[in-house]
Amino acid sequence: MLGLLFLALNLNAASAVLRCWRCSTDVSNGEFCNDPFQPDTISEQQRYWSYVNCTYSVGVKSVNARPVCKKLVQEVYGKRVIARSCFYEDVDDAPDKCAMDTTSSYTKTVYCRTCTTDGCNSAGGLSGLLGLLVLPLAASLWQLCK
Repeated sequence: MLGLLFLALNLNAASAVLRCWRCSTDVSNGEFCNDPFQPDTISEQQRYWSYVNCTYSVGVKSVNARPVCKKLVQEVYGKRVIARSCFYEDVDDAPDKCAMDTTSSYTKTVYCRTCTTDGCNSAGGLSGLLGLLVLPLAASLWQLCK
């Protein structure tokens, strides 16, 4: 039983690393990045290169910056482009602040949103909830085994 508690704590500690999808529909092999986004249809090689660690980077200059996942939908020269990426924003920024960023005259932002749980820049899912579900379960099991 102590092993289960240890496992739960390790899973929660591992969730401190933010993982985001990184892809774009405007590259030759980026069609999988389109909506609806279906991670279960992605090859292992695409997953290896596209589901990445977005932990805080030394190159980020602001103390208040935090890593986030970002989904951006734009029309570039009239063509719809979806990009999913890692991004760094101020901790006080609203999740849709990126939608107000200035773009060139041939680019129109249709949608932009940031989020802070693993894989949240995909179409959806239960990512990020695992740590919230595992710890109370482990604590309950611990109490039962005492």
